[in-house]
Formats: sequence, structure tokens, C-alpha cells
Amino acid sequence: MHEALQLTGEIPSLRSPVLLAAFNGFTDAHGGAVAAVRYLAEQWHAQPLATIDPERFYDFTVQRPRVRLDRGERVTDWPMNAFAVASPPGADRDFVLFTGIEPHLRWKTFVAAMEDLLRALDCTTSVTLAAQPAAVPHTRPLPVTLSASHPEFEDTFGLKAPASRYQGPTGIVGVLNLHLRALGWKNASLWAMTPHYLTVGPNPNVGVSLVDRIDHAFGTTTSRTGLEEQSLLFEDQVREALEDSSDAGMYVRQLEEQYDTERPGQATSMLSADDADDLPSPGELLDDLERFLRDQQKPNQ
Repeated sequence: MHEALQLTGEIPSLRSPVLLAAFNGFTDAHGGAVAAVRYLAEQWHAQPLATIDPERFYDFTVQRPRVRLDRGERVTDWPMNAFAVASPPGADRDFVLFTGIEPHLRWKTFVAAMEDLLRALDCTTSVTLAAQPAAVPHTRPLPVTLSASHPEFEDTFGLKAPASRYQGPTGIVGVLNLHLRALGWKNASLWAMTPHYLTVGPNPNVGVSLVDRIDHAFGTTTSRTGLEEQSLLFEDQVREALEDSSDAGMYVRQLEEQYDTERPGQATSMLSADDADDLPSPGELLDDLERFLRDQQKPNQ
């Protein structure tokens, strides 16, 4: 086993396991996809399996550890990359759930450590979850796009997987996916399109869309109660903030009209750098909204 891995127990025997993985960072800047995997872990009663030692992979002046009080004792929380295993009701296979933070250093070594654990688990199928800013309104179901190594994933997820023509910077998700595909393993990537103008905290609607697709694909029946409660609260906060900004409200209505008139799937494309530059700047258009949402989160920090 790779020296960066820290096991919490014995390697279990799993049924045709599937990796579900998400990383905070380039492919999930506000944590919606990571929150979705953590929600699945909670609902599926996942058991801890392993962590990756952060020492060699992070610049701690960039991704600083945090201190907190635990029963009166001060403890340090380091950047966490953790694996857990789950056997949710309704599924005929087991799941390896991973949540982490995009590393700053030694990506090849990081991916090699993940590969070693997956080999030990005989896990050769993976699905990465991510979130991408897009010109979609927060008042509609968030679209999800698919990329996949094998065409069978289109039937599995009920989505088309167009050939990607993207060239440019990538994140650890892209590096991991290409590495696993080069091994001949099966790999898919789900991207939730999230409103580009909401840039504060995890958007719970990302979780709703991604969990829906996972349940559709693998026959699981994950409770949505927690996510739906979070979504209602989130939408109430956004609606209250929009009432004080006529420009923001008008812009959201334009997005709604565009979303409702386009054919299904048309609103799911990710923003290119040029497209993003053409969108209204949240700093200019939605200052009041950003400030309101940030203030709403302060009591919970």
C-alpha cells in the first residue's frame, strides 16, 4: 500500500465497488459537489476506510490548518482527504466515497496513492462529481452534464455524453479521470451547472441534482429531506436579497426565460473563459446579494 495512505482498519471485501469522488478546488470552488458526497456518506451510513497524509501534498501557507476546541482541548484540523465505504439499500454493489481538497503539490504521487487503494479494493469503476458556474437561474433544477469513458454510462445516468473538445487548464479531477481511463478502468464525470452569480458557500441544489443522478444510475433511494430543507432555506435567503436589487431580479428573470425556452440539455453547457467574461460580474451586479448571503452564514461559522 502507498506510504501516503493511512488505513483505519482492514481492507474490506466489496461487491463490484464504485468510487464516488469530489474535490474542493478548481472543479468545485464552492463545495457543492463535496457536500453532495458527504450527504451520501451520511445517508448511507458510510464507514471510514482510509485517509491520505496531507504533509507532502499541500502548501500550508495556502491551505492553512485550522484549530478548534474539542472538550476544552485545542486541536488542529489538517486538510482532509478521506475514503469511506457504504452499502446503501437498493444497490447491488458497494461504494467507496471520497471527499478531499485539490492538492497543491505532487499530483502524480497523489493519484498513485488513490490508485493503490482502489486496486486493493478491486474498484475499477469511478464517478467524479463536480460543479461548474453557468448561466442558469437558481429557481430551476440545476442541469447536469456527463463525460464518460464508455458509452454505457449514457444509459446508466440517462444523459448524453458529447465528445469533449476542451483544451486548457485542468484540475485534479481531470488528471485523476485520465489516469484511471489510461488503466482501462471505467470512469464517468458528472458536472452540476450552478448559477454563476451565487458564489458564497455550497449551493444545496447542486447536491439535489447530483444525488438524483446517482440514485437514477445505481438504484439507490437516498432520502432528500435534509437537502430539501437546506434548499428551501437557501432559496428564501436568495429571494429576500433579490427583493432589494431590481437589476439582479431582472437578470434572474432573463435567465429563467432562456432556461424555459431552450430545449432540454441546451442550458447545460459549461462556461468557457470567453463566455464567463461576457456575463454580468457578481461584484458589480449582485453586491447586495453576496453581502446578504455572507451575513446569513456568519452565525454558523
